[in-house]
Amino acid sequence: MPSFLANGTRPKAWPALPLALLLPCSLLVLMGVTDDREPPPPAGVLMPATVVAVEPAQTAQGPYVLVRVDTADGPTTCGIYERSFPERRLPPLYQRLTVDYTPANCMPMPVNTELPRGVIVAMGATGLTASLFWLWAGPRFQRLDRRRRSRF
Repeated sequence: MPSFLANGTRPKAWPALPLALLLPCSLLVLMGVTDDREPPPPAGVLMPATVVAVEPAQTAQGPYVLVRVDTADGPTTCGIYERSFPERRLPPLYQRLTVDYTPANCMPMPVNTELPRGVIVAMGATGLTASLFWLWAGPRFQRLDRRRRSRF
């Protein structure tokens, strides 16, 4: 039996830990509720494109796809490396996709890779609830402990 239970006292971390978690958990809840989870803005113009070729790795950059983009100046072709796609997966041949087109290069459409709002709110709410319960229940358990010791 731990020494703090033998003499009926609480560990020194009892009020400090939940109090230290109250502010960060409250901020997580507030951040999750108020933060907008939008993908980053495109560097160029979002345009439709079609995959016309899937090329194997010929350089250290890895495999890539050639896409045909229909621009205002006419169709143009550009390459997008595998590392630029989400989960590093190349799209299949002839798949239609939206690309972020600039005259210098093209990239896949920007994707939001951050945690969803609900996950952030749930993490903060869980920590806040656990901290408040710990603060609320601590003195009650201590009183129950005193009653049990007085009976014996």
